[in-house]
Amino acid sequence: MNAAESKGLKKGSRVYWRGDANDGGIITETNWNAVTIAWDDGQVATVHHGDMREIQRTPAKPTIV
Repeated sequence: MNAAESKGLKKGSRVYWRGDANDGGIITETNWNAVTIAWDDGQVATVHHGDMREIQRTPAKPTIV
């Protein structure tokens, strides 16, 4: 997503790394320059709006069980 899309994210929004349904997280904080993501694997990351290119709002790759 681009910076403008990232700035529109709300707390609780679900996001995915490179659109991978198996690699998702939840937005836990937002501010004027970044979002904080709690990833499903237990990691927490603060990502600046301009660095959200690899993150998508919807999964592009299906979940394989």
